[in-house]
Amino acid sequence: MKEITVDNKITFFGKVDGVSVEQLIRYQKFDMKVKHFHSQYEFFYIIEGKRQFFFNNKSYNAYAGDLAIIDTNLVHTTRTVDEDDKGYNRVILYIDYEQMCEFDKLYPGLNLVDFFHKNYGIYHFNDEQKANFLNLYRDLRHEFTKKKKGYKDRIYIYLLSWLARFSQSYGNNENIAAPRDDQRAQTVSKISSYLEKNYTKQILLEEISDKLYLSKYYLCRIFKEYTGFTITEYVNILRIKKATDLLENSDKSILEIADLLGFESMTYFERVFKKFMNVTPLKYKKSHHSVIYGQKELNTIDDSDYI
Repeated sequence: MKEITVDNKITFFGKVDGVSVEQLIRYQKFDMKVKHFHSQYEFFYIIEGKRQFFFNNKSYNAYAGDLAIIDTNLVHTTRTVDEDDKGYNRVILYIDYEQMCEFDKLYPGLNLVDFFHKNYGIYHFNDEQKANFLNLYRDLRHEFTKKKKGYKDRIYIYLLSWLARFSQSYGNNENIAAPRDDQRAQTVSKISSYLEKNYTKQILLEEISDKLYLSKYYLCRIFKEYTGFTITEYVNILRIKKATDLLENSDKSILEIADLLGFESMTYFERVFKKFMNVTPLKYKKSHHSVIYGQKELNTIDDSDYI
């Protein structure tokens, strides 16, 4: 009889408007295949194991008891830390940007949107902080499972209570982990910084290797190893991220956007856009609408097609 290998197991998933939570266990090393950004705040808590994160041109290692907070629309990946990786157990909590704005509308003194835009990163928790997050997950899981009358309101209350305490406790950034600072990590940071400044232009490996005094082979290998991206993937996702902003907030045509962002043709732009977003640029543009919150315009989109 052929042995069946289970790579991962989703042990729980629950969702209400603006909030979802998932626990997943992986039984072997894993590198995230989908390089992405999204309009949700992501709270990635590691119960067991370890992960490497890449965002803002920096690599970070996170371990059991750490919480990674990913800001909205932040390009990021997570991958294996080393070859001895045996898998991991994690909980991810997603909160839509619009839902966080609703919390601020109810309690403007908390200023949660501003806080999490400024204070994302990897947090090292002490025992009490670990227990607080796991208690939150326990309460959310109970409400999602039982679904008794008023459960949605209780989910928002539990969540808002934890967010309020977290923002009060971590306002000084003392527990945020520093990025990896070895020689290779610094090199990768220089490469990604260069790409972020020049992604609308034609990117030539020879030019990057000459500027950083690296061979093309080493440049590509180390960038993939630390970020999970190839050079082309990283350039394209930076372009697509900008494209979503232009599609939402400008009157430019799809052809104009493709040309502005350095795509060789509209056909290629549409193919790359759909690869990352799972919808065409036209469908993305049509699915977008704007709402007004206070004096600020908030961009809202139907995430179901591409998250």
